[in-house]
Amino acid sequence: MDVGKKIKKFRTAQGLSQKELAQRSGMSEPAIRNYELGNRTPSDKQLEKIAGALGVSIYAISDPNLENYYGMMHALFYLEDEYCIIPKEIDGQIYLSVENKNTVSTSVSNMLRSWNSEFEKLKSGEITKEEYDIWRYSY
Repeated sequence: MDVGKKIKKFRTAQGLSQKELAQRSGMSEPAIRNYELGNRTPSDKQLEKIAGALGVSIYAISDPNLENYYGMMHALFYLEDEYCIIPKEIDGQIYLSVENKNTVSTSVSNMLRSWNSEFEKLKSGEITKEEYDIWRYSY
C-alpha cells in the first residue's frame, strides 16, 4: 500500500475529512488530497506532521524501511493486515503463522510451505547455497 493510501486509511478510520487532517497537521487541504491521490509524495517532515495529526507512528504511514527495527515491525503489521500473517509463541520461540481465513492466506501458506521445503533441502545438504539462492531469486 502506498503512502497516500495509508494516509487515507488512517484518516477515514478516525472519521476525519481531508480538511480536518490538513488543519490538524498545519498543511493545506490540496496537499493532503494530492498525497492521498498519489500525485505528490510528502517529505519526511510532512509525514511527521501528518503522523502526529493522526496519532500514529511515522512508520505506519511511510514506505517500509527495513533498515531499522521499527520499520521492520510496521512491515510485519502490514503483512498481518494484508496476508493474515501473525506472531505465535511455541515453547518460548516466536514464529510467524498464517491464519487461514481466505484464498489469499491459503496462497501465502502454500508459498511459505514451498520456501520451507527449499530451506530444509539447504539445511540437509540436498542443495547448495547457490542453488537455494537461485531458487529464491527466481521465485
